[in-house]
Amino acid sequence: MRALRASASWDDPELEEEARAAWAALLVDPDLDAEGFVDALEGVLYDFARAMDAWDRFLASQQEGTRDVPIGAEPRVTPPAEPVPGAGPVPETEDRFLNVAIVWPLSRRVVPADRLLASGRTYELRLDIWRLSEDSLLAGQAVALPDVLLDHTDDDGNGDWLQLTLVSDDLAFSAERHWLFLPRRGPAWVCPCVPGGRHTCEEEHRGRYVHVPFVAPEEPGPARLRMFVSYRGNQLQSVSLTTAIAAAEGPGGATTAVVDYTLTSGFAALTDLPPRAAAVRVGRQDGAMTIDVAAGDGPVATFWLSEHQVVAVLEQARADLFACHAELRGKGEDEWLANLLDEDNGKPFPELLQDMTRLARRGWTFYQMIARSKSDRAALGRVLREPAEIQVCRTEMQDLVFPWALLYDIPVESSGPLDPCAGGWEQVERDASARCCPGEAEHGLNTLCPYGFWGYRHIIEQPPSAPPGRRIRLRAGRGGAAPSLTVARSNRLAYELTHRHLSVLSEHFADVLVCDRRDTLRDALMNTPGDCFYFYGHGLPARPGTEDSTPTVLEIGHDDRILPQDLTAWGEDARWAGWEDLSPLVFLNGCHTADHDARTWLPFVTVFTGLHAAGVVGTEITVQQGLAGDFAERFWELLVAGDEVGSALHRVRMELLRKGNVLGLAYTAYCSSALRLR
Repeated sequence: MRALRASASWDDPELEEEARAAWAALLVDPDLDAEGFVDALEGVLYDFARAMDAWDRFLASQQEGTRDVPIGAEPRVTPPAEPVPGAGPVPETEDRFLNVAIVWPLSRRVVPADRLLASGRTYELRLDIWRLSEDSLLAGQAVALPDVLLDHTDDDGNGDWLQLTLVSDDLAFSAERHWLFLPRRGPAWVCPCVPGGRHTCEEEHRGRYVHVPFVAPEEPGPARLRMFVSYRGNQLQSVSLTTAIAAAEGPGGATTAVVDYTLTSGFAALTDLPPRAAAVRVGRQDGAMTIDVAAGDGPVATFWLSEHQVVAVLEQARADLFACHAELRGKGEDEWLANLLDEDNGKPFPELLQDMTRLARRGWTFYQMIARSKSDRAALGRVLREPAEIQVCRTEMQDLVFPWALLYDIPVESSGPLDPCAGGWEQVERDASARCCPGEAEHGLNTLCPYGFWGYRHIIEQPPSAPPGRRIRLRAGRGGAAPSLTVARSNRLAYELTHRHLSVLSEHFADVLVCDRRDTLRDALMNTPGDCFYFYGHGLPARPGTEDSTPTVLEIGHDDRILPQDLTAWGEDARWAGWEDLSPLVFLNGCHTADHDARTWLPFVTVFTGLHAAGVVGTEITVQQGLAGDFAERFWELLVAGDEVGSALHRVRMELLRKGNVLGLAYTAYCSSALRLR
């Protein structure tokens, strides 16, 4: 905002004076926290027609690297960053990188990557952000850190405090959380100043490197650590490091490190990222899924699950959710799917309590899997007892998921009745946007409260790893006009429900283009893509031996099928380039009846992300057509009205719960929860 005030866009004669005054007032309001500031800033964008134009022009000038200076004024020159001793001159612009190395403690000389580490011996992990170092274990990747696009918020706009968090089951660290200050230009530094505050240190107080002592394990073999670079709770980048331990040092080692997740390439536009109370990193190691939960104070919990366990968890979760609204009856050729919901897609309260009891018991079991000890659960409770925003980051090539929304953190026994929390249910009826129970202090053993579920208490986002050069998307669509929708429809659905559903959607969107053939959809997505893409139909199991690249395929029309590789092929066409600026939101509202695979929608999520989609929303289970339409109509209505994806998803969940329906928990958003339509 300060940069905008100093730019030509601020003095644009078409910008409303009221908008300019409202923005200026935000800079001197002492009562606004970061989230409140962003909300108020965006409120001005929606209240004044020319404000969005001025804002977009300003952002475009920043992305293009142009000098956007006040009209009739001399260009402002950013003062050079204070140098770190020995760093050399600071250039005007230069890519900066995270460098990682293992060094000997006394000499601080780098341990060669091909050297075995000695069991029980102390070493140091050396970390810094500056020019790519030849002795960095990440040198081969060259993943740039902040560049000229970086927005600066800390120390009166002079730079940003970044947090380094270390997690390892093998290596023993004296501390797990460390801080670096990244100035506007030049190398990052460490200093004795309080993280997040202003600098009072002198130049000679600053150092180039973070040195973290660690002790190698006594047992020979591979040793691993995971590290995250974060900003206000957002996991900006994660790194996996593996080294080899032997009885004594010597040749034959193989220390490697790899950047396996990037939230926003180049750490660009950090101030656009809302703060997060906790970040969850999901990776893979030796065929298992590793999960690390970190908060502002450092690591909270770390655990791993085998692939078999993950598949079993999802099978249980999907079976329980499915049983809440439908059941298979009959046998063999006479088997049919019975709908257990009423005409309003709900259930009477006693039946809802039965569904919630089943899910609460399952959710408490899942919760113990990520917080296995009492101390782990206490630590997690301190961070996530109150409503929070949780960021779940899947590392690259990680195709396993976990049912985060179903986690239930109130202790319940495996049998016997549960005691409904009167205050919690009254709150649901009173306020669909509420995310906490007024009677939480009275929750005891076997309490059944809606807000015991993470999906009802927290906003959970799952942004995919950004491809090189890509920023996380917080806006979808063109802007400047009411949004349009492209629909891929299956013709095997009930006609009357489909006709009514599409009629409702046409009331929310300026234009709705319906496609029921694959070639028609392909041409529409290439030539005239909508601001949003909506798949409304069946997600079918792949045909064994012919379409085994993904567990689920999308059916369009009568029998056309779309696979992830089809979308990838379309993306190679030059006409697909329009998606880069458009960044549509994708909603896959398709039932899949035979999925017992942990991956489900993830191949489509990965492909759409690579094709510049701003985000993907999907369902994990078979959903009755009426319920699927009910959910989508309300979700799109809220999105078009200006809600963020996270708040819209939460509100639809709560409104369905009011009806006696828990199936809102079956929908997942793979994007930033702050994403909204332009």
